[in-house]
Amino acid sequence: MPRPVGTIGETKLKILAIIYQNELYGITSYGYNIWTTLKKKFRCYLDDTNLRNIYRHLKDLNEIGLVKKGISQPAENAPKRQLYSLTNNGRRLKQKFSRYLRILEETS
Repeated sequence: MPRPVGTIGETKLKILAIIYQNELYGITSYGYNIWTTLKKKFRCYLDDTNLRNIYRHLKDLNEIGLVKKGISQPAENAPKRQLYSLTNNGRRLKQKFSRYLRILEETS
């Protein structure tokens, strides 16, 4: 059964945790590096065709006001990267995604 629009599932919480941690360490967050972190740290979205799902999650998170799009950043031999950061509302959910932050820290 599909989730109601605007709800936050496990993948979206993981994405929020990744962006939060990236911000702590001064790392830019964009679709591809979020996807590679999901693959490496959480062992999900392992197939290359799953990358498009990450962009859908980011779009949803942007629409409900938990992340915001930043400037596009040029990349070598790749399309421009759309950067993402947490909004204050996204940061307020830290308690909900804190277990994923622990996983990210443990596997660093």
